[in-house]
Amino acid sequence: MQERGERAERREQTAQRIIEAAGVVIDRRGYTAASIPEIQDVAGVSRGGFYHHFASKQELGDAVLARQAAFFEQVSQRVGTEPAPALWLQALVDVSHRYTASILSDPVLRSAVRLSIEPGPYQTAESYAGPLGAVAAVLTSARDAGELQDHVTPEEASRTLVGCYSGVQLLALALAERETLHQQVTCMWTLLMPGLARPTVLSRLRLDPPDS
Repeated sequence: MQERGERAERREQTAQRIIEAAGVVIDRRGYTAASIPEIQDVAGVSRGGFYHHFASKQELGDAVLARQAAFFEQVSQRVGTEPAPALWLQALVDVSHRYTASILSDPVLRSAVRLSIEPGPYQTAESYAGPLGAVAAVLTSARDAGELQDHVTPEEASRTLVGCYSGVQLLALALAERETLHQQVTCMWTLLMPGLARPTVLSRLRLDPPDS
């Protein structure tokens, strides 16, 4: 029994190593140009080892995108289960910076962003369902707490915010300026938050990263 458990653990570790390698290669080259042999080489697995875990490059891409979905699923779950924060809009800003930090440190999340913004099989509504749902959930709580201006609709605002954040990511990728990503996200909030928050709430918000 212990031996079976150890084998299962090794299989899971190998699968995660392949996903990490795919993150590195897709982040570097994009999905279309990423090749299975290069991913195998980065992961240090044989062709047979690769196909034992993933039947195709698209199945591997699904696993990469699943890490992004898991991040935003956690955000949505916290909205419904954890105590309400002092300000929901502050929680939203903090989530955006936490996600930014994760992108900068995790090549799999970076490649998931690239998958969803580049033309290809993942530029779909499904790829954005997690971020849109999580942002809409936080904005709905902010509305219920009286933090939003009267004209703001959570579902519509979530589309604008996710679209703007995706654009910031895309521009940072194009200009090779990812090291300034937190600064660019802060600038995004500086421009957009006055249109979302009531003035009494806006004056209490910190738009920089939590640890700045």
